[in-house]
Amino acid sequence: MPNKTSTTSVSTLNPQWVKQVKREFREFLRVTKFPEPQRNGTRGSTFNYPEWLVMLIAILAVKCKVKTYQGIHRLAVQYWNILTPDANLKPISESQLRDRLKKIRHSPRRPAAFIFQIFPAEVLA
Repeated sequence: MPNKTSTTSVSTLNPQWVKQVKREFREFLRVTKFPEPQRNGTRGSTFNYPEWLVMLIAILAVKCKVKTYQGIHRLAVQYWNILTPDANLKPISESQLRDRLKKIRHSPRRPAAFIFQIFPAEVLA
């Protein structure tokens, strides 16, 4: 049975808002020339999922006030058709998403600092 808190929060997220934030976030990354790390698999696994996608999922988790990594994964799967840069790309696994979120220093109860540097608190409230 899903956690009532995260399910209720997720259902209140507007798909149009998700699309708008994705556009604005991608534009911000383009304008600031955010480096997109490329991993070819020689030192660690390859990245099938771009860094910006993991960062965007963290932003949505803050907006929805999701309290667990499982909840963040459910959120990502629910909005995958909007979030994904490639329609053929399967949703990221829960363990890979958790590992990638930890690498950007995001946890469910301690959001990554970059989120509040980019988006005003009222946007995420």
